[in-house]
Amino acid sequence: MKTNIKMESSRAFKVGLLTIVVVLFFFLSIGMLQAAGNSKVEMTVATFHPRTGSADVEGLYHFKELVEERSKGEIKVNVFYGGTLGGERELVEQLKLGTVDLCWSGWATRGAYVNNIIPWGVPYLFSSKEQIKATIDGRIGEEVKKAYLKQGIVWVGLYFRGNRQLTTNRYVRTPDDLKGMKIRLPETPEWLVVWKAFGCLPVPIPSPEVFSSLQTGVVEAQENPISSNYSKGLWEVQRYTVMTNHIVDMQGLLLSKMFLDGLDEEKRQIILSASRDTLEWCNKLAADQENTFKTEMEEKGMEFIQIDDIKPFEEIALSTMDYFKKIWEPWVYEETIKALAKVSK
Repeated sequence: MKTNIKMESSRAFKVGLLTIVVVLFFFLSIGMLQAAGNSKVEMTVATFHPRTGSADVEGLYHFKELVEERSKGEIKVNVFYGGTLGGERELVEQLKLGTVDLCWSGWATRGAYVNNIIPWGVPYLFSSKEQIKATIDGRIGEEVKKAYLKQGIVWVGLYFRGNRQLTTNRYVRTPDDLKGMKIRLPETPEWLVVWKAFGCLPVPIPSPEVFSSLQTGVVEAQENPISSNYSKGLWEVQRYTVMTNHIVDMQGLLLSKMFLDGLDEEKRQIILSASRDTLEWCNKLAADQENTFKTEMEEKGMEFIQIDDIKPFEEIALSTMDYFKKIWEPWVYEETIKALAKVSK
């Protein structure tokens, strides 16, 4: 009798325990399904550039539109511009911390992360974006991706902003006209070598401080693509744009690996595809806008000087190649020459 009572009690306990487990599992499943159904993601994207209609900021708004539409509102993109979250270096550092999820990268930060494997910043080494694309499609592009990934950053690719041009209050037609010129450069040490070869006195200054540095006479010249010169309103402090075309300029699009790793596969692919599509959109916008910006700058008083003979500029700049070969990985120069030859055929 006692044995039967014990058996029934044990059976009742097991049934009760099983019922509790089933009920808990049911409510837990419901909670997980509800959470999955409401798993909205917020994304912070930023640039230090002001909003003047150029691709640097408009590209981020285009990205926002693509992502929010493709995710059906599951991903909300918050856009910050004008340096509200920091300058170029600060934004890239925040990618690693996960406080910024996407930003543009210019020469200052590019040099800090992939300085020894990118040849793109040597004046007059490249004359077209097709030549640079050829290096991206090869080993250089692969190594750039790996180098950024080691730092917790996903390198999506580049958009081309047009060629960099010199702005100054001097009337420049030959390299001799550059001698003694105090010129602002990005915080890229290697560029100092090239401009010193021209006889200039280069001063590294962050991009947001360019206008004030020209206005106060800290420097008398600077160089940037026309879109950047337009967005900074340089016609107010510079008289001439000298069409030196010395560098094919670009912006890199970077993503936080920490942010991407926290997404499910569907959302991750939405972000990556929207990033690539944004680069293509920015390429087209930048190309379409350059002549418009140039015309508006001329109307505001900026005079554009065409260089009749660019070869003396090229020869001086490329005379510094031995310096770059020393700081690059041994294979970079050979890969660069191969890419240049491939495009020129």
